[in-house]
Amino acid sequence: MIDDLKRMAIFAHVVEAGSFSGAARRLGIAKSAVSKHISLLEKNIGARLLNRTTRSLSLTDVGEAYFQACARLLEVAEDAKQCTSALQDVPRGTLKISCPASFGIEHIAPLLNSFLEEHPELKAELLLDDSIVDMTEAGIDVAIRVGWLPDSSLRARKLKDSPRLLCASPNYIERMGLPETPEDLAQHEWVIFTLLPTPHHYTFTKNKKSKKVQVKGRIRTNNGNAVRTLLLEGAGISALSDFLVAKDLNKGRLIRLLPDYHIADAGIYAVHQSHHLQQAKVRKFIDYLAEKL
Repeated sequence: MIDDLKRMAIFAHVVEAGSFSGAARRLGIAKSAVSKHISLLEKNIGARLLNRTTRSLSLTDVGEAYFQACARLLEVAEDAKQCTSALQDVPRGTLKISCPASFGIEHIAPLLNSFLEEHPELKAELLLDDSIVDMTEAGIDVAIRVGWLPDSSLRARKLKDSPRLLCASPNYIERMGLPETPEDLAQHEWVIFTLLPTPHHYTFTKNKKSKKVQVKGRIRTNNGNAVRTLLLEGAGISALSDFLVAKDLNKGRLIRLLPDYHIADAGIYAVHQSHHLQQAKVRKFIDYLAEKL
């Protein structure tokens, strides 16, 4: 049945193109393959459909009637295809999102309700976890990741840059002094954020010159919000993404250190499995984040 439908479609292309070679170009197959399919179609029907000469191609009476039937059938198939495409473009089902806790609470959760209001057939599940989740095993549709992406088979779209700012509390600075150069930082107490690629090494750049500093600290954690809380408590120095500390800096709860020096920015990415971008819920959610963020 599938072969018959395929041959009917090829036959219709031959008639519309007016030649085997024209149909072959349209379909992206060899002219000999087109000829073979038409011969098999005529054999199955038991009648000649086309009058062939070296210079022209015309329909037989049977071929004319058969072409009209093929055209109606292919029109119905195209309508069905368009209907299916329209349905596929409607986000539905459950969108499962993984996100670091701090970023998810501050930036993703506030956007979810308005996104779902635009797509009433969709539900969402937001999983907050600072660790890297196996998307396939956990059934994740979109993972929001902050930092630097390792090489993988996953696809990613960068949503925005996330500058990292070196901070400490006024209480800490009062007790331990204000560092004036990157070299001074080696003598200070740090809150170590273990999810960084090199949690004990930082590179500071100024006027295209870089300085690498090794740091130490008695407290280690894998959660950005925990690092922020510890900084507010005066536990030490650390560098965090701007979205975590912007309010604290504006209100004076934290002080930015060495503002003339640049630390490599992190990125905020929407990560997905390559074939998932075909799903309307994934594609539209990533587009929505790119617009809002």
